[in-house]
Amino acid sequence: MVKMNDKIELLMENKLSDKQNNVTEISSLIAEIHSDATTYLDEQLKKHGLTGLTASHGFILYLLSQNIDKETGELLPMTMKGISRKIDKDKSTATVLIRKLEKLGYVSRSKKDQDTRFFYVSLTEKSLSLVNELKKISSELSQKFYIGFSDEEKKTVFTLLKKIQSNFN
Repeated sequence: MVKMNDKIELLMENKLSDKQNNVTEISSLIAEIHSDATTYLDEQLKKHGLTGLTASHGFILYLLSQNIDKETGELLPMTMKGISRKIDKDKSTATVLIRKLEKLGYVSRSKKDQDTRFFYVSLTEKSLSLVNELKKISSELSQKFYIGFSDEEKKTVFTLLKKIQSNFN
């Protein structure tokens, strides 16, 4: 059985057989990497004392922490629809994730003005203290992703993955 790291090296060196060097194999490898990254993030969240949170929860908190008004530097709320789009999940899944964050006291939901069609999600004071931990975990994941990669290889991998992604948009 070929391990994931070996598959990457073989793909990079074009030494996989025609059967292995196909869309199914590449899709499977991408899925494995996603699963491994999610598992890693879940473990890191627990290690940092953030029990009850998953990688998806951490990503939502991170997105909210980065939604800053460029002029004032103020954190801005995001709509449920905006969060759903950014995390690439349907609205019902995003709602479940956000309700758990709200229950844990990390976010608050509100409606603005008279427009009751949209919920806005904001970080709470409790979650603001987590932002640096989340950035640290994200940085650790990036470092883990690129162990043994040159700067040029990092750019190439990113460019190729973005190219694959753009084919679906």
